[in-house]
Amino acid sequence: MIPKKKWGQNFLIDSNITRKIARQADLHPDDCVWEIGPGKGILTEAILQSCENLTSFEIDPDLLDDLESKFADYPNFRIVPGDILRIDWEEHLQPGTKVIANLPYQITSPFLFRLADYRDKILCAVLMIQKEVADRIVAKPSTKDYGILTVKLNLAFNTERLFNVEPHLFYPQPKVRSTVIRLIPRIDPPEIEDMKLMYRIIEAAFHNRRKTLRNNLKQLVTSDTMAKLEEAFDLTRRGETLAEDDFLHMYRIIAADR
Repeated sequence: MIPKKKWGQNFLIDSNITRKIARQADLHPDDCVWEIGPGKGILTEAILQSCENLTSFEIDPDLLDDLESKFADYPNFRIVPGDILRIDWEEHLQPGTKVIANLPYQITSPFLFRLADYRDKILCAVLMIQKEVADRIVAKPSTKDYGILTVKLNLAFNTERLFNVEPHLFYPQPKVRSTVIRLIPRIDPPEIEDMKLMYRIIEAAFHNRRKTLRNNLKQLVTSDTMAKLEEAFDLTRRGETLAEDDFLHMYRIIAADR
């Protein structure tokens, strides 16, 4: 089979790695698991060794028949054709689902944000993603990798980098290294009534990384709210210097004036 560039297909070819990925989800026979992009089924096979209740989502119609044939002996394995970003998650996602995936690089960020929206139904997610994206997810304030993805995702999950996967373990070989991460929903997430507003504040703070908070926030808040923010923050700082508690404090000030 010729991998299709439009879907970012890079197939894992090392079963040791797939078993290692599956182990990170601490699978049990009665677990409910989602797999995104099974491809030729090498990771699927590793998952089914520990858990048979598996739903795999595959966008490439040319792969469906082979997957169904290969795993026909597993009655609780099913394939949902289509784009994971376009399907109705409410229809398929059961409470307590574990998610395992070798994500195509081009859907990583939108998939992660969708996952955060449904964190209440997720037990954990073990995902292989581009190393540069993993660096951003686990970044600390005042570093070059710290940004919108870092803050948004860590509001919902405890994030953990597990291990790197080298390009030669894929076919075709990608031009970048990959990293496996684990996301576990936070037991005590911050109380945020208006998550859309919170996201707008985060996006505004990082809108232009070279500009100060005052410049980046002026399109979002009134002059009165800006004055209140100045009492609480040094607005000559840049967004990348704000920790989660700072964003939460900023959110409360802005939300109170709405």
